[in-house]
Amino acid sequence: MNDYQDQLETALRQTGVTGASWAYWDGETLHKAVAGLRNSRTQDPVTTDTLMHIGSITKIFNTTLLMQLVDEGKVVLEDPVGKYLPELRLGDMDALGRITCGMLVNHTSGIDGDVLPDHGPDQERVADAIARCAGLGQLHPPGEAASYCNIATVIAGYLSQELAGESWYTLVKTRIFEPLGMEHALADLTDLPRFRCSVGDLRNPATGEMVQTTRPFLPLSFAPAGATLMMSAADLVTFARAFPTGVGANGVRILSEASARRMVTGTAGLLSPPWQIGLGWMILPGNMISHGGGGPGVVSSLYAHPESGRVLALLTNCDLPDPLKPFVVDPILESWTGQVPNESLVSPTAVTPFDAKAYAGTYENNMFKLDIIAEAGNPVARFSTKARIYDTSGEGELCAMSPIGEHAFKIAAMLGGRDAEVKFANPDDQGRMQAIGVMARLFVRTA
Repeated sequence: MNDYQDQLETALRQTGVTGASWAYWDGETLHKAVAGLRNSRTQDPVTTDTLMHIGSITKIFNTTLLMQLVDEGKVVLEDPVGKYLPELRLGDMDALGRITCGMLVNHTSGIDGDVLPDHGPDQERVADAIARCAGLGQLHPPGEAASYCNIATVIAGYLSQELAGESWYTLVKTRIFEPLGMEHALADLTDLPRFRCSVGDLRNPATGEMVQTTRPFLPLSFAPAGATLMMSAADLVTFARAFPTGVGANGVRILSEASARRMVTGTAGLLSPPWQIGLGWMILPGNMISHGGGGPGVVSSLYAHPESGRVLALLTNCDLPDPLKPFVVDPILESWTGQVPNESLVSPTAVTPFDAKAYAGTYENNMFKLDIIAEAGNPVARFSTKARIYDTSGEGELCAMSPIGEHAFKIAAMLGGRDAEVKFANPDDQGRMQAIGVMARLFVRTA
């Protein structure tokens, strides 16, 4: 039998990750392992019942709520959002008229709303985020491209609570957690005293040391996109086992099979990484479904293989870029499909000559900015955050770029020490690129 506990403990010692919660359903048995600290200040250890942030994996839960309303005949995904939310306003009202409910959960709405600044606890209801949409523009016309969009997910969550007549937090608890028997999970932060919960650590860019975040949660109005949900890795595996049939491990149905399978079926393609998007889920090579999550000192991963029914979850309270995957994730994923899914854009063909000036410029969405600077030889890049959402937010360092394919580059150490691959698109009449795909997002040229 594999000693997963020993593997996880060894991995933490070698990588410096603060704490981890790991669970694997191999088709017959649930394996669980935990290691490290749930709180680096108090030195409390992670236990199997410790709740850790799942970040954007929340989007699968949020889409499940929407699909439950589809099953009940209360929502049609092809209908325009305005049919159900006539009060919703965007900066481009013509675009709003063409955004369907389905576009909210497959990242094709085009709304330029990655993250909004935190307005403080008295102004961070889900409804408050909806009111702020009136000032948001479009990255692309609805349905014509795919760009990871947090605010669209929030709108979908708001739609669910408006049609169901209960708060989003209550819906997650009563429609998903309780039916599936998820006892170590929370959505509503007023439940925090009932559980052992982790706190994230961030790398201090000046010293390289890990320090505890002073901002454990992203703006709470973004709860449907990933601000509040916390759970054990085992409970996250319990949830994912309900796909693609819609029936949980305990035999309780939370979705029709048609809706569950629709969620894990590709609907659109990302520019970078080159993955398909289902509804809520990401579709990886080898018929694998997945989603990751991040936050202040949070890196979370969920993988499932519907054909074999196997599920793997890894939650950490540390912003180091996935150093545990080679130890306790990749070998298992490879056993499912014979390959380890990756984000590579590397082309099998030789890299063609390029003109760095075609890529130079500033590319942005509402929260992030990527400056590409044409220097002798290859261009260089600087990634910046336009508002303080993490303690480490701000202007980044210049990073080297190297070509890896047609209009594709690797940017070294762009994201907290992690390399990033980007792909440029939409050249104008002079050959200057007008968009760049990075981190599942589309940034558009602004200068």
